[in-house]
Amino acid sequence: MTTDAARPRQRHSGDGWSLEAHDSGGTGVYTLRGEFDFAASAKLAELLPAEPGPARVVVDMTEVAYCDSSCLQVLLRLARGLRAAGGRFAVVSASPAVTRPIGLLGLGDVMPVYPAHESVEASWGAA
Repeated sequence: MTTDAARPRQRHSGDGWSLEAHDSGGTGVYTLRGEFDFAASAKLAELLPAEPGPARVVVDMTEVAYCDSSCLQVLLRLARGLRAAGGRFAVVSASPAVTRPIGLLGLGDVMPVYPAHESVEASWGAA
């Protein structure tokens, strides 16, 4: 099992956005901040794993001010890949900039959104 101390946090940033990645008890945690338009989403696609590594991934979008359909497409690809491999995927955010497009596009079943990390842990612990 990889621990937080064993794998240091990885940080990446661009014009108006940032991504921080780390492992938390076997769960890959990706914290996004800023605005994710087409250009930022293209870089996001390069930085997120192409194939599921950890069996569980949480994308924390609490500090995302904007995300367009290209960002959601990148996340959807990762979520579907995890699901196909028997893994789990969750988004953490209470921001309408994130929750509204996911809801409008009907992506909640594949990309469930939780208001906090504790909610994800409670849900996954119950399943």
